[in-house]
Amino acid sequence: MKPWHIEIREHIDRWSRQLGNRGWWPKYVYHFTDVTNAAHIIESGTLYCRTEAIRLGLMNVDNAAPDVIGHTSIERQNLVRLYFRPRTPTQYQNEGIRPLGQRALKAHCPVPVFFCFDAFALLSRDSTRYSDGNIGSARVRIGEDSAFFASIPFNLVFHDGWFDVNNPAIRDPIIFHRNAEVLVPGSLALDNDLVFLTCRSAAERRTLLQLLPEAVRTAWERKIRLDQPGMFERKWSYVEDVVVIEAAISIRFSPSSYMRGPYTVRFIYQEDGSAHTIDLARKFDKLPRALRVPLPDANAGVVTLYLDDALAFRGRVYTNPIPF
Repeated sequence: MKPWHIEIREHIDRWSRQLGNRGWWPKYVYHFTDVTNAAHIIESGTLYCRTEAIRLGLMNVDNAAPDVIGHTSIERQNLVRLYFRPRTPTQYQNEGIRPLGQRALKAHCPVPVFFCFDAFALLSRDSTRYSDGNIGSARVRIGEDSAFFASIPFNLVFHDGWFDVNNPAIRDPIIFHRNAEVLVPGSLALDNDLVFLTCRSAAERRTLLQLLPEAVRTAWERKIRLDQPGMFERKWSYVEDVVVIEAAISIRFSPSSYMRGPYTVRFIYQEDGSAHTIDLARKFDKLPRALRVPLPDANAGVVTLYLDDALAFRGRVYTNPIPF
């Protein structure tokens, strides 16, 4: 533990008081990734740095823009990267399912899941380092001692709300410092300091659980929560819920005004105990608020939904009432 850990505790307490309804932000440090990556992380029990995650085949979806990673040194890619806050500029750029033709930055986190770690435990570790912005930036500063930590402008790190985007003198420091990071060398085990995980919707929580092996699912289910205000942007497409209504699957999408297309929606149903699948695809210029797929002969099975190439939902459904 860092010898100045009392200052870290005071920092958390002070900012928790000052941030009002965002007072929970400083109590955790955050890692977000796509649901497919999250399932691999949970199953392995460890959050790895980028180079190790790629070597182990644990990164199905790359959240980072190639040009940013191209300017990030190998030494820095050997660090586990977490944020001091949710809703960073990075998250703003890549959260949610964008149509294939609207991914300008090539950074994409279709179904984001947050890993929320105890801030005091991680910030106080001897090996933990801190940055005052995105470590892919040439002007970022990185340090690990008390003086450096005190020099980070947390009024900008925790800044929330409107600012003048047309004024670079105001805009640029806010965007830069909102991306300040907590850096752990190599890997970070989930068993000690992970407090909970958060999903954006009930459907996405079901997806994460469905991607886990049964024993792992049982062990982790209580730690996987639904969203609380201030965690997600909710500006692009995602599935809110999937329910069965009169022998049909009803898929309800988010009401975001950004739900323009075109999207190719692919629906797959696999009946339990059968090799036969129902595989349907349709292109939409704009997603409907809800999509209804009749399955009159189905009993129980797994529904998988893709928007273009992105997994949007996977979960078990029962189309016939369960007898009691």
